[in-house]
Amino acid sequence: MKKYLTGMVVTGLLSAPALAQEFTCQLENNKYVSVVVEKGKTPAYRYGTLAKPEITLPVKGNAKNGVYVGQTAFIGGGSAYIRFENGPFNYVVYSGMGRGWEFTGLAVYKGDKVINKKACKTDLGIYDVLNYGLPEDESGEIYAMDPNSQ
Repeated sequence: MKKYLTGMVVTGLLSAPALAQEFTCQLENNKYVSVVVEKGKTPAYRYGTLAKPEITLPVKGNAKNGVYVGQTAFIGGGSAYIRFENGPFNYVVYSGMGRGWEFTGLAVYKGDKVINKKACKTDLGIYDVLNYGLPEDESGEIYAMDPNSQ
């Protein structure tokens, strides 16, 4: 009976949905971008080396400090992203593909202009971020498009 109960508990734990998930990739500049999403908590964004993050968001006390998710469908593809506001800057961890293009990585915007972008060396799997009940991005058209075309 004890073996049976232990098996049921282990099976239940292994089949339970993840309460937290980390999305990390090494960028083309050999730094890392990481997003940690946990049910009921504000997601965290980190950029830098493994030893020392250079940017961590959200910043406490910053009035313009939102975190939003978005997705859109294209002919022949689609995109998903999570966006961290930090004053006039937006840090967008993005994955998308369409006819003739594909981009997975980080795009930094000042207003609606891309000021920096770095591609991931590996897939990020950011589409799962849409499953955490985060606020939908109302300004999604800007951030849902291919950062290389802006």
